[in-house]
Amino acid sequence: MKVAIILASFGVIDEKIRISTIDQLAQEISAEFPNFKVVQAFTSNFIIKKLSERGIKISTVEEQISNLRVENFEKIILMPTHLTVGEEFENKIKIYESEDIRIIPPVFSCIDKKILEVILKNYTIDDEDLILIGHGSPHRHNPVYENFQRLIDEDYKNIHVGVIEENDTPNFDDVMKRLKNRNAKKILLAPLLFNGGSHVEKDIKISWRNRLEGLGYDVKVCVDGLGTFKNFRNLYIERLKECSTLKKS
Repeated sequence: MKVAIILASFGVIDEKIRISTIDQLAQEISAEFPNFKVVQAFTSNFIIKKLSERGIKISTVEEQISNLRVENFEKIILMPTHLTVGEEFENKIKIYESEDIRIIPPVFSCIDKKILEVILKNYTIDDEDLILIGHGSPHRHNPVYENFQRLIDEDYKNIHVGVIEENDTPNFDDVMKRLKNRNAKKILLAPLLFNGGSHVEKDIKISWRNRLEGLGYDVKVCVDGLGTFKNFRNLYIERLKECSTLKKS
């Protein structure tokens, strides 16, 4: 049976970030599954257009599916790097689920302590409070982040989850309430994002950091998205290994 794996990402413009996250994961998937074809696709038309203007060709999910069917691939595994079951995932990935296309759920579709510990291994915090900042949704509340916070609170009191979108929760004000209750002084900000990119530069390094420093906090920032860390990328490899289609092929 001819099987292909599409690694689908929102996308990132910065070449260095793309190489260290998405491209690196694609290479690791290819090495782990040498008998299957591995291709990439982005779901952001804006990023695809910007890269095209630089002479970099990145296909959409629909284009890659069409190409693979022309090549007579019988099964397609669609693996998203999107972390949550949000609108981007539902509108641009899940819609392709069919008899011959298997969708692997996002990593945060079922958050457990294993995932939490994988993430925390990448940060060293002593007397600091760690704030993990995800994207959130401007249109519809995504409960993933609040569920993540509840899981964290079972074992940690100095780790907080926030989102960039002010209309979603837990937002900056929600996190501030937690910091005040702890009488926190030192903060480490880190992206709860696969790539990071512009959200780290604009929203975390500038917006969140400036507001926190303006309130008197000592703030450090980790700029690396989760996809930078090998142990986090391994979560995707493990999910593919559990896929029945790949086991049988």
